[in-house]
Amino acid sequence: MIDFQSGYILRPVNPAFIYFSLFCALLLNLFPIGNYSWAPDWLILCIVFWNIHQHRYVDVVWAFILGLIMDVHNSDLLGLHAFSYSLVAYIAISWHRRIVALTVLSQALHLIPIFLLVSLFPVLVHWALSGELYWWALTGSIQALIEAALWPFATRILLAPQRRPIDVDYNRPL
Repeated sequence: MIDFQSGYILRPVNPAFIYFSLFCALLLNLFPIGNYSWAPDWLILCIVFWNIHQHRYVDVVWAFILGLIMDVHNSDLLGLHAFSYSLVAYIAISWHRRIVALTVLSQALHLIPIFLLVSLFPVLVHWALSGELYWWALTGSIQALIEAALWPFATRILLAPQRRPIDVDYNRPL
């Protein structure tokens, strides 16, 4: 894979690192601070990143399973996060060729609708089922903007193990 911002060819990704990063993102979501409406959804940030960069390892099924875990954790309607995570994973996979060719800041701007979808979908489902819409529940748009602002940092951190050194040592085989 080519990192279009630097022009360097990236190393192959280690699947263990992918699953470790998803596990760490899940743990960050399980912390009590993850229950606030302004707190970023670390898991969806990680799922979208890996669906864009390595969609063969993290696909819609993984997003659905992780969404079910989040539904159980939040004691929410079963399948609410699972559906929204899998829908977002599908959109990220279908947009991956378009997103990868952009700069990191342009990627963040293009991903705002995806993050808005995942943050406002539970609000809209609760509104459709109960008929009540709480104004404070619409702060998910702030969450989506925070996730988009965290996108460059997530890209930097999650691509770090794949980057080749800039100064090449010709005595080293890789």
